[in-house]
Amino acid sequence: FNAPLSSFQSIQFKIADMFSWIQAGRNLVYEAAWRVDLGAIDHKLIAAAKSFCGQMAVKCTDMALQMHGGYGYLAEYKVQRLFRDAKITEIYEGTTEIEKIIMAKNLLG
Repeated sequence: FNAPLSSFQSIQFKIADMFSWIQAGRNLVYEAAWRVDLGAIDHKLIAAAKSFCGQMAVKCTDMALQMHGGYGYLAEYKVQRLFRDAKITEIYEGTTEIEKIIMAKNLLG
């Protein structure tokens, strides 16, 4: 391309989206942890944080892998490992679907 990938608007948009999602996830986790510290455990907020952050991790690492093109799939590049590691966050300690059930039960009473 004769230019750094970061100079392309489509890459800049992806990076901006990733930043926004990471910040939103971080804030969910901070609020859930803060409530636990106060003794006011909010199971729906905890489930929302886990569900959102797991999905966000997969989405962000998938976008990063796409930005790397074919190199993203090579074992020599860390991004392929990050993608695999992110995927497990949607599965262990309660799948995303289980977290949604927890949220719905708490929201609907």
